[in-house]
Amino acid sequence: MLTAALIVGALLVSPQAQASIEQQRQLFHDASAALERNQMSKFNRLLKQLDDYPARPYLEYDAFRRSASQLKPQQAELFFRRFADYPFVYHARGKWLSVLARRGDWENYLDFFDGRENTRLKCIAFQARLKLDRLENINADIAKVWLRGYSQPSECDPAFEHYLASHEQADKVIWLRIEKAFKARRPNLARYLGKKLDQQSRATVETWYQAHIRPERSLRKLADQEDSEHTRAIIVHAIDRLARKDSLKALKQWNLIRDHFEFTEAQIDQSQLRIALSAALQHEPEARALLASLEPSVMNDQAYLWLARIQLRGRDWPGLKETINRMPSHLQQENEWQYWLSRSMEAEGQLVDSLGLLEQLSGKSSYYGFLAADKLHRDYHIEQENAASSEIDEETFLSANPHLLRARELYYLDRLIDAKREWFQALRYLDQDGIKQAATLASRWKWHDSAIRTVAKTPHRSDYSLRFPMPYKQQVLEYAQVRELDPSLIYGVMRRESLFDPLARSSVGALGLMQLMPSTARLVARSLGMKRPRKSDILRVENNIRFGTHYLKTVMNRFDNNVALAAAAYNAGPSNVQRWLPRDSSMSADLWVETVPFRETRNYVQAVLAYSTVFDKSLGKNTLMSSRMGDIRTEY
Repeated sequence: MLTAALIVGALLVSPQAQASIEQQRQLFHDASAALERNQMSKFNRLLKQLDDYPARPYLEYDAFRRSASQLKPQQAELFFRRFADYPFVYHARGKWLSVLARRGDWENYLDFFDGRENTRLKCIAFQARLKLDRLENINADIAKVWLRGYSQPSECDPAFEHYLASHEQADKVIWLRIEKAFKARRPNLARYLGKKLDQQSRATVETWYQAHIRPERSLRKLADQEDSEHTRAIIVHAIDRLARKDSLKALKQWNLIRDHFEFTEAQIDQSQLRIALSAALQHEPEARALLASLEPSVMNDQAYLWLARIQLRGRDWPGLKETINRMPSHLQQENEWQYWLSRSMEAEGQLVDSLGLLEQLSGKSSYYGFLAADKLHRDYHIEQENAASSEIDEETFLSANPHLLRARELYYLDRLIDAKREWFQALRYLDQDGIKQAATLASRWKWHDSAIRTVAKTPHRSDYSLRFPMPYKQQVLEYAQVRELDPSLIYGVMRRESLFDPLARSSVGALGLMQLMPSTARLVARSLGMKRPRKSDILRVENNIRFGTHYLKTVMNRFDNNVALAAAAYNAGPSNVQRWLPRDSSMSADLWVETVPFRETRNYVQAVLAYSTVFDKSLGKNTLMSSRMGDIRTEY
């Protein structure tokens, strides 16, 4: 149990260290292991030896989490006050709130509740207010959670029951949430909410549900329904759903049905825009006309961008120039559209204006800057600038920045989540010079992902040593030779995938430096005659580079060593790339990349190509980016 004596222990860093920093780190690990085994006497003894160690409070945090259910409110309050400046306090308070909820200690729950946005804890606070009859403005507060189109935690049920029971227009707010649920593509929630309505309304919700699940069939039935507000809303929803699957079928149904109902102007605009955007995404030939027919007031950023990309794919240079000139200024001024405006001017013989735009772009160390430089036969503008002096006195700098000092120790203790929380809390209090120094230190520690993210907060985009480091060089060069791959390309992929964080995990489960899905890693391991790797095996640097370069070589071979296609396949899969190939004739790679339907993949390919070019400079190579971008054929 976390004792009161432990809570009030000294925290200040003593100038007389009891052990070297390495010994302190080992003591920390030993104390952590003792706590894990519930060896509290040993834990407390080791903790006393760490009085001057910056990361010591994290052991107390661990102890708090383990013993929270046994603590008294006074002990918890003392803990939160002592460590008020530590990022872990937010999470410790969340743990403590759950303890109080389990106890049914509603008075203390409300005293400790900090108004956080965590929905479960917020709804428990509603429960506490209901139990204690603190009802002032409670319905207005509950409404903010109720009016969400997603299922909410079960802890919200008592608050929702109170809200509906005391609301003068309960049916109205139920319908509002049903509409939000369908819009959020949560039909089962909408169906559940419909059970709270009368029989006729339940039937309407069921019709809407069927329109969500089987839009084409439902639209044929809806055509014979009487005009009503709900029928129109259901039809618009069904058109949206069908368009996402088959835009031309949606267009046919819309043309058959639109004149038989009194749709609002907004509903008409919404349906036509959805059909046009879906047709563009599905590469339908009709997409250009559908987008071009939209009223200017209906056009949004997506519509302008898709129309421009369709005109690009069709080499409609006059149309492209007109569309770019009609774009909102925030789009028009982007490097992307300045480059393509230049290309459209070139195609129309306006060479002076075209060259002027290319001149401006060619000085930028970016994808479009490199494309422009290649067009002008200019050298790339990749000149190293040092963001901060290399002569940083680390201990002096960190002694003035306790968050950074703790972040360093947590990083070396392999507590990366805690380290990042401390690190980015520290950056809030640093000026630009301090941020530059911090980025340099993170790079010195080989904490590359934090160094890259940190220097990105400064104007120093040209500190390539910080933004484009080359860790794991021995392994990268070895596998580049074994796989006959360009090491710059491997580094480009690695930089884009993980920012060189060997423990990176994506939201979809990709792992490590080269962000391998476990299924892909297992297929590669099998082809290499290796045993089935566990996730921990995939995260090992040696394995990750071995598996990642093997897969990269596979997609390079699959697409005839075209880097643009291979990068797209690495990101989105070879089958998608196959579908995106031009249908009638070859096209230049810059055109093809620009018309990839997935924005994530489009950005990914551009980044890998540009990053590879920067790494060329570090490796002493003068490879043109365009040499990696051969024309895209119709078949591979």
